[in-house]
Amino acid sequence: MTFPDNANILLIGPPGDEKTALAMQYIGDALKKKQPCVYITTDLAPMDIENRASKYGHVFFSHTGKDLYFVDCYSWTLGNKKKGKKRDDIQVPGPSALNDMSIGIAQAVQQAFKKPENNKAVFQSLSTLLLYNNPEIVFRFVQITGARLKGAGTSTLFLLESGMHEEKAVTTLKHLMDGFIEIKNEGGRLMLNAPQNGVSDWIEFKLGKAGIQI
Repeated sequence: MTFPDNANILLIGPPGDEKTALAMQYIGDALKKKQPCVYITTDLAPMDIENRASKYGHVFFSHTGKDLYFVDCYSWTLGNKKKGKKRDDIQVPGPSALNDMSIGIAQAVQQAFKKPENNKAVFQSLSTLLLYNNPEIVFRFVQITGARLKGAGTSTLFLLESGMHEEKAVTTLKHLMDGFIEIKNEGGRLMLNAPQNGVSDWIEFKLGKAGIQI
């Protein structure tokens, strides 16, 4: 399955590794093509993302700070427990600091994207923003952020947890996007629905090192 260029795509799925694995595949494929990437994280530390990516066959470590930049809205929760070598990630003081997040994303875009084309980004995840902020404020933030990323020639995956939010919120977020992908687990079978990608009904898929296999 291919993703459209210069588009905002909502990736909806249940809690678990499937969405994260798909997002890492998305970034991993872009890095192999020498396409610069930004990874905005609200529910995992950048180092954890790098470690998980390696389990799926993607080496993020060697790209960080070169053609992969993290906007870290999570590590603030670790406080003094944060250990390891100093990193150059763009730090944001939590998912409720939306103004700081906007500035951080703009900074990452400036550092990573030298040309307004063939850029990739992941936002993991909008569910965290909805837990900490009024939905109407999140909708405006997503609309503005999505427009700015598209203006920089970026295709972005916005992750959202299914079953956590009111249907009105999910419908609104879909409306703000150029398309959406839904995944679900049915008795151990991974199912996918992506109308804008020509998958108009639920079909089974596998997610491996080679990407999505339908």
